[in-house]
Amino acid sequence: MKCHLCKDNPCYEGNPCRKTDSVPLYDDPVDRKILKTAADVEALFYREACRVDETMEFARRMGYRSLGIAFCLGFIKEAGILAGILEGEFHVHSVCCKVGSIEKSTFGMAERPWIGKVSCNPIEQARILAEEGTEFNIVLGLCVGHDSLFYKHSKAPVTTLVVKDRKLGHNPVAALYCPYIRSELGRPLKERPLEGSSASTVVDHLRGK
Repeated sequence: MKCHLCKDNPCYEGNPCRKTDSVPLYDDPVDRKILKTAADVEALFYREACRVDETMEFARRMGYRSLGIAFCLGFIKEAGILAGILEGEFHVHSVCCKVGSIEKSTFGMAERPWIGKVSCNPIEQARILAEEGTEFNIVLGLCVGHDSLFYKHSKAPVTTLVVKDRKLGHNPVAALYCPYIRSELGRPLKERPLEGSSASTVVDHLRGK
């Protein structure tokens, strides 16, 4: 299918261009409850609630009591703020991306001084949150691909609060809205040279510099 080419969107009015047998896909009662609860939150608080409020309301209506936060270490301040908000009514567990401190060389990855020698560890993040018994996990700024591994291995349903985009202030949709940025998309990217780089870049960022 190529729904992005559609001009009329007849499916929105109940006249789909492609008939599907989707109802049995939601025979699982948990899936059915998630589908209904998400629709309720969307409709009842349409244009009134921000993403954090929607996440909390969804968790309330699902009856979740234990929430997990899987976050990039670069978002440790934001993770603390989020946890402080959630802890007003939920049990919160959090795991940062560098948990376990596995060096990149263990997996044959190149070490680049400006980004640090310790690998992200998204499968371990998912495993620890499963051990903690979280019922709903929130992703906060995991890298492209690392987030995919977390989604794949999380035992609990997952939602994303923040998508990392270092260039655009964690607002990746700006690349689609702004024609100046959009005109440069798809061009060959220039790799960062090894010469003149320093590990202090990461440390300074975590210290808020």
